[in-house]
Amino acid sequence: MTSSSRLALVFPLALAVVALAPARALAQAHPPTAQELETARALYKEGKELRAQGNLRGALEKLQAAHALGNTPVTGIELARTYVMVTKLVEAREVSLYIARIPVAGDETEKSVEARTEAAKLAEELRPRIPTLKVIIHGLQAREMPHLAIDGASVPDAALGQLQKVDPGRHAISLHVGDGAAVREANAEIEVVEGEAGEVTLTVPPPPAAAVAPPPAPAPAPARVSPTSDLLTKLGFGIAVTGGVVGSLTGLIAMNKKAQLATACNVKNCSPQYGGTADLDAARAWANVSTVAFAIGGAGLVVGIIGLATGKSEPVHRDGASLSPWIGVGAAGLHGRF
Repeated sequence: MTSSSRLALVFPLALAVVALAPARALAQAHPPTAQELETARALYKEGKELRAQGNLRGALEKLQAAHALGNTPVTGIELARTYVMVTKLVEAREVSLYIARIPVAGDETEKSVEARTEAAKLAEELRPRIPTLKVIIHGLQAREMPHLAIDGASVPDAALGQLQKVDPGRHAISLHVGDGAAVREANAEIEVVEGEAGEVTLTVPPPPAAAVAPPPAPAPAPARVSPTSDLLTKLGFGIAVTGGVVGSLTGLIAMNKKAQLATACNVKNCSPQYGGTADLDAARAWANVSTVAFAIGGAGLVVGIIGLATGKSEPVHRDGASLSPWIGVGAAGLHGRF
C-alpha cells in the first residue's frame, strides 16, 4: 500500500462536528467509504490551492471539511495554520492540541510524525497570544442569575465572572436577566488585542417599578338644602294638605246641610229676611270655612313649590359667595354671603 493510500484510509472522520465546532473534531464511528476518501483528497488539495491564492475564507472551509473526513495530523496542522492566518487563535490552538490525541497508526508516515511535532510547537506558541476578556456585571438584584453570551455563543452560568479566552478583534457581549415581558438586557462591544486582557462592564437596568393605582378622585361636594327653603317646603305643603283636608270636609258638611234644607223649607220660610233658620246659617258657615280652608291650602301649595324651587341643589360653599332666597310674612328677599 502506498503512502497516499494509507493517508486516504484515515481521512473520512468527523465532518459534521468540525463544521459546527472545528476546534473539537471527532472521529467517525464507521469506516470511511470510497466516496468519503475521494472527497477528502479533493478537499485537501482545493484548500491548499485557495490558501496559496490568498482566499483564506474559501481555504478554511475546504480544510475544515477535509480534516473532518481525514482526521489526520497532516490535515489538522494545515487547518490550524489557516486558522492562525484568519486570527482565529483559539480555534487554531484547539486543533493543534487535538492532533496529539489522534491515535498513532501502525504505518504512520514521516509526514504525519512531523505534523504532530509542528502541532505541539504551534500550540505552545499560541498560548500567550490568545487575549482574555473579563466581564463585570452591575445592577443585579438579590438571587438573580444572569445569562451571558459572547458573539452569540452562550457562556455557561458556572463560568460567569471568570476570564474568557477569545480571539483578537471586536466582540459583541450580551446579557439578560429574567424571561418574557420581565426580561432586562445589557449589551456592549469591545475590541481586544492579541496577547492582552480586555475588560467590559455591563449594567443591568433596574426592574420596572410596580404599577401604583392612582388615588381615587375626590368626591363631589355634597349638595346642601337651604334651611329656609327646607322650612318653606315642609310648611307650605303641610298647610296645603291641611287646607285641602279641612276644605273638603267642611265643603261636604255644607253641601249636606244645603241638601237637607232644600227639602225642609221653601225660600220664603228659610230666607233670612223672614227670620231664616239655624240650619241655614250653619250651612253658610261651613261653606265659608271650606272656602277659606281651600284658599289657605292653595297658598300653602304655592309656598311649598317656592321652597322646592329654591332649595333643590344649593351647593355647599366652604369659601366664596353664596345666595339664598327668604320669604317672610308680608315680605320676601335674598340673603347673601360674600
